[in-house]
Amino acid sequence: MRRIAHALTAAAALGLLALAGCGSAASDSAALAGEARPPAYPGGITLASEPAGAACVLTNAATQARIGTVTTPATVPLARSNDIVEARCSAAGRMETTALLRPVRDFAEGIHHPQPTGPTAMAQIATVLRTGSTRRYNDTTVHLPPAAFASATARDAWFADRADQMRRAAAPAIARAERAPQATIDSAETLRRYLAEDLARLDAQKAAATIEAPAAPRRR
Repeated sequence: MRRIAHALTAAAALGLLALAGCGSAASDSAALAGEARPPAYPGGITLASEPAGAACVLTNAATQARIGTVTTPATVPLARSNDIVEARCSAAGRMETTALLRPVRDFAEGIHHPQPTGPTAMAQIATVLRTGSTRRYNDTTVHLPPAAFASATARDAWFADRADQMRRAAAPAIARAERAPQATIDSAETLRRYLAEDLARLDAQKAAATIEAPAAPRRR
């Protein structure tokens, strides 16, 4: 009888997990809306820069603990977690630039974020939220503005183009959060706040950018 009871208990637990997986699959499908799932997370990212060859110091944004120093492009090991990583990059002739590497919901095959159904759902959700086990980091390119621009027009064009790139990059995740809030961990409101923070840093860079002084006319 004990063996039978144990088997039934195990079967029930597996059933709950299967239901959670099915719920996740359904919400994932709604969130992705036809988008392809990303490949399996390899446990790290490629950190690149524009231009290449930037020296980047990586730290934990909350604790300021140093993670490492790399020259781009580089492979950076990053285990799944909730930690935001700060990449502060510098290169000759460019403005120092900081990018925040934020872990996001991993939609790779087989990664199931528990849904708020069933007697164990809240415990499962609490665990993954605490550990970040359904998050991943994405490959990132840090764009460093020129230290000086030939004109105000050139400066404004560079920063306007960069702001447009950032908005386009953020749009898919925001749309997924709007379509299926239960599947994405971070709400659309949170993701919009992150974008606003990034754009504010970009505006601060623009305000600090310099314009090259015009060359003095040559004397004959």
